[in-house]
Amino acid sequence: MELTEEEIVELAEKLHGHLAPGIALGVRMASLALQKLNTKRGSKKLIAISETARCLADGMQAATGATLGHGNAFIENYGKLALTVGRVDTMEGYRVALRRDAWKHSALMKKWMLREGRLTREEEKELARALLKLSEEYLEIMPVKIELTSLFENSPIVRCSRCGELVPESLSVGENGTRVCRSCAGVGYYRIAKHALS
Repeated sequence: MELTEEEIVELAEKLHGHLAPGIALGVRMASLALQKLNTKRGSKKLIAISETARCLADGMQAATGATLGHGNAFIENYGKLALTVGRVDTMEGYRVALRRDAWKHSALMKKWMLREGRLTREEEKELARALLKLSEEYLEIMPVKIELTSLFENSPIVRCSRCGELVPESLSVGENGTRVCRSCAGVGYYRIAKHALS
């Protein structure tokens, strides 16, 4: 679906809850990568990878139309203000990263980038507006070959031998000749609470 730049920013803002600097930067970076690829937002051949699990990823999703739910947006959390937009058919794309000296752009940029203090809502809005128009001189844009090992998981479904829940085989763990889900294998993101939550 073709959207104007203003509509993309509005979508990113709604997705995130407010226009944070990272949202604006994600929109700007992803838009530049799309231009370099000569590809439009929403193309079925797009793949997008954010190198942080924070605001940048929401801006990237809004700008590219690639989403976590569609399975063509990914987070490789390196904690960096960088993202890559590419094509699934060629696995080639562009990585766009904030230059390490981009803090020289402004006092607000320095405060935000180097975490020298918390920005007020007004400072966030001011910086976000500036980041939507950030000059390429503050960004490093490079062609890359994308090497994600598992883009689309489609292995057979197996039943966890402990909890009985269904899970893709490739996402399960082998244990004494059976398959168990990651949670039962002790490598999940949660554990069962002993009491009801209030």
